Amino acid sequence: MRRFLLLALLAPSALVFTCAGCSVTDTTSAASVSDIPETLVFVDDADPTLATQPFAADELLVQPFPGADAQALTSLLADLNLLVLSDTSDIGLLQLSVQGGDVDQVVTALSASGLIEEIHRNYEMEAEAIPDDLFFTNQQYLETIDAPSAWDETVGSEDIIIAIVDSGIDTTHADLEDKIIDGWNIFDNNDDFEDVAGHGTQAAGVAAAQSDNAIGIAGVAWDNPILAIRATNTRGRSTSRSLAAGILWAVANDAKVINVSFAPLWSNSVVRAAAEQAFNRGSLVVISAGNGGRSRKASGYPEALFVGALGNGDRIATFSDRGAFVDLVSPGTGIRTTEMGGEYGSVNGTSFAAPTVAGVAALAWSINPDLRPASIVNALTATAVDLGDRGKDDTYGFGLVDAFETVLLAVESADDPDRTSPTVRITKPRNGASLKGKTTIAVTATDDSAVADVVLSVDSIPIATDTRSPFRFVIDTTTFDGGDHTLSVVATDFAGNASSEARVDVRFSSASSSGGSAPSVSFRSPSEGTRVSGNVTISATVSADAGLSTVEWFVDGEAVVVNSVTGQSSGVSYLWRTADEESGSHEITVLITDLQGNQSSAKLELNVS
Repeated sequence: MRRFLLLALLAPSALVFTCAGCSVTDTTSAASVSDIPETLVFVDDADPTLATQPFAADELLVQPFPGADAQALTSLLADLNLLVLSDTSDIGLLQLSVQGGDVDQVVTALSASGLIEEIHRNYEMEAEAIPDDLFFTNQQYLETIDAPSAWDETVGSEDIIIAIVDSGIDTTHADLEDKIIDGWNIFDNNDDFEDVAGHGTQAAGVAAAQSDNAIGIAGVAWDNPILAIRATNTRGRSTSRSLAAGILWAVANDAKVINVSFAPLWSNSVVRAAAEQAFNRGSLVVISAGNGGRSRKASGYPEALFVGALGNGDRIATFSDRGAFVDLVSPGTGIRTTEMGGEYGSVNGTSFAAPTVAGVAALAWSINPDLRPASIVNALTATAVDLGDRGKDDTYGFGLVDAFETVLLAVESADDPDRTSPTVRITKPRNGASLKGKTTIAVTATDDSAVADVVLSVDSIPIATDTRSPFRFVIDTTTFDGGDHTLSVVATDFAGNASSEARVDVRFSSASSSGGSAPSVSFRSPSEGTRVSGNVTISATVSADAGLSTVEWFVDGEAVVVNSVTGQSSGVSYLWRTADEESGSHEITVLITDLQGNQSSAKLELNVS
């Protein structure tokens, strides 16, 4: 299957592609707005590393616009023969299975629908481990990060939970069994979170193995409990969707620190959306930098910490990826940890540098549980031992994590109660605009901590909620009466502070005044003259400036079904059961009627075998 970054859609106007967190370009005139909303398509492929990453060839991850008509979306997915495999509602993500057909054509149809905000591939991720000598005899890396001094201040707290989103955890291991309080198997959607590949058991031991118990090893965070979240198949491979869902499950089950030792994630929009939700809700995601040993042109994202690995002599490990996205480094070679089957071993990789930092973050939170994630990040980065160029650099980030100094700074830090309301404004459309058809509503919302959601209302009636930035909605004006209307938005932060209402007055063009052109209809599949048998799905695209009303299907001139349709453009389909038809040529006709009574039709000849 070929890869592509779709740069143009089937829409009459030019579209602007942006990344999450970027501003939305406003090309709206004050007089008129009539557009199909911009859709972000495979934006992650702009990263050359992700562009070569394997992915599920018959799956797509899509995020519908908040406010998209649910009936129209359901119809669209049915017309395109797409099966919903999962719904990660916290980030508005649907995992879709493409049931036959050309994936590229499906992507184009989704993009042109005006219902979908972003489309992603479901990338597959490798765990970032490099196994090495078993039964390594010491844990020098704990001295390197000055963990023993930190333990004089705190050995953790049962109230601060560490989640390991990985291949599961060996629940019978003597150094882990009493630490695991719960878990979930995201991959199979059940409660069997036993380790299937070994990697999760290794990461869990580094972060929080049972300590001071006269056996095995010491974890960084002695007293912090563990959530075991399996997000991989039996070969230890995960996907964008599974990792994001694992992060969100961890947040929903009260994890404060969430370790994700997979790569490449530095440009992954789906995982970033989950990490942003975690950060905004009071949790911190820690991610391994990757073991490619290369310099990456990626900036990462501020809602997570990316951790590189040190080798010998406080020098970056040869296998550790580097770049502006790296925030911290920690020892990543000769890491003694837990193994499946009750064993212990020595491992290398950024996979084990990351849970070291996760453990330190848990210690800092344990000694000052009132801190917000931003203050924990500051405690970790401000106290790091600078190893490279002065200040943050692309090799070591802020430097080597220092557990003792991080804990000391956390003790001294304080976050005032959040009593400041967010600010919000509608950037598109402008006041006085005339709107027609599917129209994007773009909103800017900011807060001292984080915006929880933005609610859009039409004439004081709430119609949609967006929980992810950039905040954008879609409304179909043909579902409202023509004339003057007021759009308003209110933003709320995670402390419950609500903004003042931002409003714009607009005019919706009514269906009867939307003008003149006749409705149009064209068949999508099958092609003219195709030989068919059994049950055949016949698909067409219909549109009408005045608004759609009904679609009627005929077989050889005889009416067989009539359906109501809404909006100005839609995909429609008819399931033709050819077993009841004679062999030979048959004529399929579809007749479209708009809200003004105008009609158009198209005919398709098919051969029943």
